[in-house]
Amino acid sequence: MPGFSIIIPFKTGKAYLRECLHSALVQTHEDFEIIILADNTSNQDGALDAVLALKDARIRIEAATGNLNILENWSRIKDLPKKEFMTILGYDDLLSKDFLKIITTLIQEDPEASLYHTHFNYINADGNTIKPCLPLPEMLSADMYLALSLEDKISVMATGYVFRSVDYDRMGGIPTNYPNLIYADLQLWIELSRISYLKVSPQIAFSFRIHASVTKTSKNRIILDAFLVYLKYLKQLQNTSPSFDAALKNWGQEFVNNSTRALVHRLLKIEKKYRDQLSIQEIFQSLEPAVLDLGLAFLPKQIKGIQPAIWIDRYNLIHQLFLKFQKLR
Repeated sequence: MPGFSIIIPFKTGKAYLRECLHSALVQTHEDFEIIILADNTSNQDGALDAVLALKDARIRIEAATGNLNILENWSRIKDLPKKEFMTILGYDDLLSKDFLKIITTLIQEDPEASLYHTHFNYINADGNTIKPCLPLPEMLSADMYLALSLEDKISVMATGYVFRSVDYDRMGGIPTNYPNLIYADLQLWIELSRISYLKVSPQIAFSFRIHASVTKTSKNRIILDAFLVYLKYLKQLQNTSPSFDAALKNWGQEFVNNSTRALVHRLLKIEKKYRDQLSIQEIFQSLEPAVLDLGLAFLPKQIKGIQPAIWIDRYNLIHQLFLKFQKLR
């Protein structure tokens, strides 16, 4: 029977961590360990003390002596001693009690697969179900996975994927050149699928938590920079295989157009003083060379919904009225 390492990168949040750990500790498959990646700020609310109080030998805390950002913390995963298989679990996400049992069945049925996954539910901050993920076929090659992601027909999250630890370590772990790891998980799943393929269970076996945003500050520049890194990765894929090139030719234009519109609309919903001096025009100027390098067209002003956004953004009074309207919705 396979053994699993459940790795939980953690900063702070005692209540969610406790709930997450409970969901992991009641697994019906017995051969597993839990590794919590923490730093010197993680026990400010007594979260790590609460973990130690459980006195469960299956839990191991890897606490750094310094204050780590998300890139520094996640980069440690590849250097950890781990069991044969591993999964990365968000500290506020939840596993069903049969998650590892279902994954074990997938491994036994299809040991040649390099990545395993189950369907899941989205939950809110209170743990209530919002909606299920998009349905997936039971087997996906890397080029099929890319195509579905470009079409926005796949729910890509960092939780719920299981893979061999040796494969993860061999490829250097999750790519940390992505700001805040945005898009990094998508590249990781494609690369792991390239080893052979992704095997999926139709059963819903975990929950991914979505939190309502309460900050006024803008992360648009971070998202833009991460998107540019991902576009460069897509160029690398395009050059490696005709199947990747075909996926980009078929679905890349729609993906770029939708992503550009999303960046613009997200920026529009932020007050200008909180935008870190990012403008709609800078978004266009940054994206154009990367998109053209993929052999795709970049005509942002012709994308549906962008011209009205440019017009609203141009006039401060109209933009203020727009922001007030957004708050009322």
